[in-house]
Amino acid sequence: MSITNSIRNLLDIQDENIIFEKNCVKKGSFKGIACKFIEAKLTYYPSHCMNCGIRNENYVVYKNGTQTSRITLPSSGVLPTYLLLKKQRFFCKSCHSSFTAKTPLVKKNCFISEQTRTLIAIKTSEAQSIKSIARDFRVSETTVQRVINETSKTYRPYYKALPRHISFDEFKYAKGKMAFEYVDAETGNILDILSRRLPRMDKSCS
Repeated sequence: MSITNSIRNLLDIQDENIIFEKNCVKKGSFKGIACKFIEAKLTYYPSHCMNCGIRNENYVVYKNGTQTSRITLPSSGVLPTYLLLKKQRFFCKSCHSSFTAKTPLVKKNCFISEQTRTLIAIKTSEAQSIKSIARDFRVSETTVQRVINETSKTYRPYYKALPRHISFDEFKYAKGKMAFEYVDAETGNILDILSRRLPRMDKSCS
């Protein structure tokens, strides 16, 4: 098995356009904390220009340097782990514009892997504070709250009745404000997250 395939399997990376080479794992520090850096390159032959849509024939779109992104991965071992991904840059001779290679590993303009975001979403169903989740995954509390908000939107429209057993908790977010979440106690699925822990009072009620 090649080095690239071995590291892909180790990191659970499915994108075959991400290539690893020998001695790609290095120890270092980020924000004063010891960590692992894994170097890789993302490159492929684009079928068309991402900006104007022209088909890539006769090398109308060609490779034009790289752009390195530091992507937060789930920790490997005991150290925080970051992927230093050199993304291929392309230039289109037709529209005279450039674009960067894409990968399902991470969303556009995002530096946190989809794996990490998924694990954060799973952790939010447990009795754990946003602060501790952020510390465990080496991300900001704002990022954890954003994942919670995005996750809750995917669940909210589908629940018309409560499950047999539910669990609930309140947690701090956004400078000390309290939110409320309730989950299916049997499956761990988030049912909803409310932006406040107290019920809304109708002003017409006395």
